[in-house]
Amino acid sequence: ADRLPDQVGTHGEGGTLPPSGSVGEIRLKVGSVSKTYTDDKLVDFAINSPGIAPHIALMGKIGSGKTTTGIQVALELAEKAQIPFLLIDPKGEFVEGNQPKGRFASCGHVGAIEVGTVPIPLDFLPPSSAPANRIAKAATGLRDTIALCCGSNVGDLQKDLLRTVVQEVLNSGTDRSLENIRDRYHQALLANNKSGIDSVVSRLNELTNSDMPCFDPQMSPKQFFSQSWVISLKELPEELKRLVTLLLLDTASTFMLEQSDSNCPDGFRQLRHLLVVDEARKILREKKSESLVDLIRKGRSKGSVVMLLSQDRSDFEGQTDDFLSQIGTVIAFACNQTRSGLGALSGVFGRKLQAAEFADTHLEAGVAFVKLPNRHPERIRCWKQ
Repeated sequence: ADRLPDQVGTHGEGGTLPPSGSVGEIRLKVGSVSKTYTDDKLVDFAINSPGIAPHIALMGKIGSGKTTTGIQVALELAEKAQIPFLLIDPKGEFVEGNQPKGRFASCGHVGAIEVGTVPIPLDFLPPSSAPANRIAKAATGLRDTIALCCGSNVGDLQKDLLRTVVQEVLNSGTDRSLENIRDRYHQALLANNKSGIDSVVSRLNELTNSDMPCFDPQMSPKQFFSQSWVISLKELPEELKRLVTLLLLDTASTFMLEQSDSNCPDGFRQLRHLLVVDEARKILREKKSESLVDLIRKGRSKGSVVMLLSQDRSDFEGQTDDFLSQIGTVIAFACNQTRSGLGALSGVFGRKLQAAEFADTHLEAGVAFVKLPNRHPERIRCWKQ
């Protein structure tokens, strides 16, 4: 309960998350050990000090300990900052029987959802009372996200029909369900002499399949993001897993960026929310998806913190320099090396990087090559066997 906001505002249709987190500097450890590799000195770092980018990236091959370390950092941040969090867990490591598992089992007041057996209780579509431009933006966003999960099978006519249908359904003030959007789109296809079943209908059929429920619009974004959640996607097929992830990121980005700027008493920004994305490479490599990039680039002033867990620094290839400059902390365990991946992270580390610095011979088990705010890159022992 101490992670929930103290009060509720009315900023916009989605509502406001007040800056209810702790006041003052928030310092975190790098894993359970958090000592320098060479001289065994304790290490911690500030995440909300003036001029510091709050977002965190962890990378490392399977079994390197990146997920365990990331969860330790995330839970320490949530506890010290007194903020809610959302963990998107594609592999389902932290949910069992729709109950939190592992480190989350003892947290208290954390909602756990195995999507496919229980739907996510989030209403990600705006009500008919929302401003016209917000409804139009939501219609365009849903169109783009669904089209993104349909590959190259969606033409301009289909995209325009879908956007128009979504906008009309949201403006109708009656049935705002995905089922109604699917049926209205299906009718629009037939009216335009198109096949009755296309990839858009297929994606909407998957989202509305009662045998594998994904969303149940019970809670507004304000209500949903005021609580802590662990969302497991392991029961979903790969394409549906990607679609659900993108819809969650779209909603988180839209909602957080609608917030007023978070307060900065004594220069230390009060935090509002933590988003943790495991297996982030699948989203980072989706260059046409803007929600995660926007949240990282613009969410800092809103009190939003994003943590990305990935296997390889090459996952950051192709992302903009502005995006990478917002990653203030990088924790890299031994992982694969590529020339372009090294180049992508050189700006964050502040110098040219060598593949050997990320190799097993340089980073033994539990040791990561780390760039912390206001510190030079260094090896840090994060955990011990």
